[in-house]
Amino acid sequence: MSGVKVVGIHGHNPYQSTLAKALPDALVSLRELNKDRLQKLLRNLFDGADDALFAMADKASSNQEQVTYFDAMRELRIQKRHIATMTLKKVIESYNETGEGSGRHTPVSKESIDELSLVKNDELEINVALEGMVTRLRNVAGERLDALQARVECLLECGKLNAEHVPCSPEILCSGFIESCAELDLEIKAKLIFMKLFERFVLAGMVNVYDELNAALVQKGVLPNYKKEYAPVKQQSATPAPLDARAQGASSSTYNEQDTQNNFESLRQMLHSTDVNVPSTMSQQQANQHYFSHNELLSALSTFQASGSAAQSQLQAGTQLIDFHALFSQGTEKGTGSSAEACNAVDSDVINLVSMLFEFILEDRQLQPEMRALIARLQIPILKVAIIDRNFFNKGGHPARRLLNEIATAAVGWNPPKNDRRDRLKDKIEAIVDTILHDFQDDISMFDSLLADFVKFVDQDQRRGLLVEQRTKDSERGKAASELAKRDVQDFLNASMKGRPMPEFAVTLLRDAWSSVMVLHHLKAGTESDAWRSACSFVEELIWSLCPNPKESGARESLLKLIPSLVSRLREGLSEIAYDTLRTKALMKKLEDQHVLSLQALQQQVDLSNATRPAQDLSEQELSEAQDEVVADLVRATMELEDEFVSAMREESTDKPAQDKQNSGQGASHHLPSEHVEPFETDHDEIVLVPPEKDEPAPTEILVDEHDPHVKQVDAFAVGCWFEFQDENDRTERCKLAAIIKASGKYIFVNRSGIKVAEKTRLGLATSLKKGSLQVLNDGLLFDRALESIITNLRG
Repeated sequence: MSGVKVVGIHGHNPYQSTLAKALPDALVSLRELNKDRLQKLLRNLFDGADDALFAMADKASSNQEQVTYFDAMRELRIQKRHIATMTLKKVIESYNETGEGSGRHTPVSKESIDELSLVKNDELEINVALEGMVTRLRNVAGERLDALQARVECLLECGKLNAEHVPCSPEILCSGFIESCAELDLEIKAKLIFMKLFERFVLAGMVNVYDELNAALVQKGVLPNYKKEYAPVKQQSATPAPLDARAQGASSSTYNEQDTQNNFESLRQMLHSTDVNVPSTMSQQQANQHYFSHNELLSALSTFQASGSAAQSQLQAGTQLIDFHALFSQGTEKGTGSSAEACNAVDSDVINLVSMLFEFILEDRQLQPEMRALIARLQIPILKVAIIDRNFFNKGGHPARRLLNEIATAAVGWNPPKNDRRDRLKDKIEAIVDTILHDFQDDISMFDSLLADFVKFVDQDQRRGLLVEQRTKDSERGKAASELAKRDVQDFLNASMKGRPMPEFAVTLLRDAWSSVMVLHHLKAGTESDAWRSACSFVEELIWSLCPNPKESGARESLLKLIPSLVSRLREGLSEIAYDTLRTKALMKKLEDQHVLSLQALQQQVDLSNATRPAQDLSEQELSEAQDEVVADLVRATMELEDEFVSAMREESTDKPAQDKQNSGQGASHHLPSEHVEPFETDHDEIVLVPPEKDEPAPTEILVDEHDPHVKQVDAFAVGCWFEFQDENDRTERCKLAAIIKASGKYIFVNRSGIKVAEKTRLGLATSLKKGSLQVLNDGLLFDRALESIITNLRG
C-alpha cells in the first residue's frame, strides 16, 4: 500500500512528496492513530505555551525580560504551523521507514555527546536538553516502548529493531521537534523554555499514547499475551500549570513527577518516626476497634459536606481548623449509617496530613483573613480528594492542588473592597467554593474544569490590570524624565543668573517661558544635542545683552549684531511651546525697551547696574538726542519683526496695523521707553521649577543610612513582588512593585487593577521595613509551601 493520504495538523497535506513504504494494514492504522493523538498534544502545546509565556511576562523582573517573553509568544504564533507540520512529518516517516535499518532518525548518539564540547554554547544547551528529554521519557515509558517494539517486530517480521528506530520513539519525536524549531528567531533562554513546555504538554501525554498504540495492536491480535507489568497512567489535564518565571530553569515535567519516589509514603514514615503533635486527633486507639471502610469514610465526609454540620457552620464565620475526630464522633452518634468509630492507619495518616496542611494555610499571613476563611471551607472536599487519590501528595500537577495554588496566588494582592462594594475576585472564589461543596462527590475531574475556568478568569483579569499598569509605568517614567529635565534647567538658570544684575521681567521671562523651551529640548534631544546647547547659549547672551559692561571693547557693536538674533530665537522658541501670544507681546515690548536702554548706556559709557542716575530716569529728549541712526534702524527692524510675528499668530487687532505703520514711518524716537523700566536686582530670588522634596523620613521616625541592612534588603526588591503597607491607623493595603524609576529613585506601587497606590523612596522603604510597617509577601505556591513546612516540622 503506497501513496497513503496524510492530513497535516491544520488540514492540508504536508507529506505529498514522501512516498510511504508498503506497510501492513495494522501499522497503517497505528500510524493514523498516532498522528491523531500527536496532533491534539501539539494543539495543547501551543495553547498552553501562549498562556505560560504570558504568565512569565507578567512576573518578569525587567522590561527586557518581559519583551523576551512577548517576542517568544509572537514568534510561536507565527511558526506554530511549521513546527507542528515538521514534527508530525518526522513521526510519519518513522512508520514509513520502519525496518530499513538506517540510523537516520537517531538524534543523539554517544559519539555526538562526546563531541558536545566542540559545538557552540547554545547548541550545547540544546543538545543537553534534548538528551534529557529523551532519557526522562524512556525512564517513564520504557516498558510501554519495549512492548511496542516487540509488537512492531512481530508485525513486520523484520528481526530485531534498534530501540530508537521504533515508530515514534522518544529519539524520533524529540529530534523532529528540535529540527522544527531550528528556524525560530528566539533567544536561547526562550528556546529552552519552549522545550520544557514541549516536555510538559506533549511528552507527558505520550505515555498514554504508547498505551493506546499497544492496545490497538492487541485488538489486531498482535502479541496479546505480551507480559505487561506497568500500571496505567491517568490522562493529564490539558490545562497548563502556571509557570513561575523565577523557577523556569528547573526541570518540571508532569510525567517525571509520576516516576519520583512516593512522597506520601515518605510523609507517613516521617509522621510515625516523630513525636510531632498533629492537629487532628484521629489515631489508632484500640487494636480491636472497628474501622471505617473506604466507602463508609467517603460517605460520612459527603454527609458532613452537604448537611451543614456544626463544624462546617463554624467555618462560615471564621478560619477554624476542623477537628475531624470530633466530627466523625458526632456523625456516629447521629447515625451516619455506620457503626465505625475510627479510621484505618492509611486513612488516619491522610487526615492528619490534610489537617497539618490546612493548619499552615489558615495561619499564613500571606492571605487576607477573608480569603483564608474561604479556603478553610474546602477542608472536607480536599480531604475527600486525598483519600480518593493518593497522588494528591505526590503530583505537583494534581488539579486540586493546582486549584488551591491558583486561588492563593490570585488572592495575595487582594484588598478588601471599600464601602462594602462587590469584588469580582472574591465573588469568583466564593462561587468555586460553593460549587465544590454542593456538587463534589468523588469525581476529581470536576477540579479540572473548575481550574480551567478560574485560570481563564484570572488571565482576563490580569490582562486588564497589565494594560493599566503599563500606562501607569509609562506615566511615571515620563514624569520622572520631566522632573529631571526641569531640575537640570533650574540648576542651569540659577547658576547663570547668580550674581548677575537682572531686571524682574527678565527673571520672569526665563522662569515662565524660556525654561519650558529648555525642558522641551532636554526631553526631545538630551543635553548633548545642538538644540540644548543653543537654548543654553541664548540664556547667557540674553543676560549679557540686558546689562553689558561699558568698559568691554566692542560691546556696543556686538550688542547691535546680537539683538536681532536674540529676538528671532526668542520668538521661535516661544512659538514652539505655544506660549500665550499676549504675554509674548508684553515680554517683547519690555525686552525692546531694555535693549534700547542698554545701547544708550553703552553710548554714554554708563553701567546700568551701578549708575548713580539710572537710565530709566533720563528724559525722553536726552535719550533721543543721544541716539544715533544705527539705533533707529535697529528699532525699526525690531518692530518689523514684531509685525510679522503678530501677523503669523493671527492676533492683530483691527486698528493696530495703521498705528504700527505710522510709528514705523515716524522713526525710532517715538519707540523710546516712555514707561517706567524696572530696576536691576542682583539678589533676585532663585528660579524654582521643581518643588523640593519633603524629607523622608521625618525626624521623629526611625532613621536609616546607606549601610543599614534594611537598605540592602530594599535593593534586592524585584519588580512584580507583592508587599503589604501598614499606616498609622493599622490599616493595611497590598500592592505590587510595578517599576523602579532610576531617574528619580522612586519605587512605584500599584494595586491588582494596575492603578498607582504608593510612591516611595529607597530610604523610605528601608525605614518602613525597620519599623515593621512594610511586609514582603511570598507569592509562591501555597500548597507547596505548606507541604515544605510539614516536612520541615516532621524532620524536627
